[in-house]
Amino acid sequence: MEAQYTRWQTRRRSLPDQKKSGNGWILGKSCLTLHLTYQIYNLAEEAEQQKAILRLIIPQKCGLSPKLTDFLKEHKYVKVIRRD
Repeated sequence: MEAQYTRWQTRRRSLPDQKKSGNGWILGKSCLTLHLTYQIYNLAEEAEQQKAILRLIIPQKCGLSPKLTDFLKEHKYVKVIRRD
């Protein structure tokens, strides 16, 4: 079955900031509190299918939302890296 779109609708997609040549992807975020967004959810699901590791690079002081922490516990292919 083919999805039907009107001229205003477009397919949603998201890309990581960098795809490494091996099996890793990098997504950098700079915020005070990181929430579970469509981009993170979509990339984590795709990384799990391809058995690639998605690395979320965030600042040291960035907090994680409760939904995101629960999501990270379920998805082992997502790693959070804190940097200055």
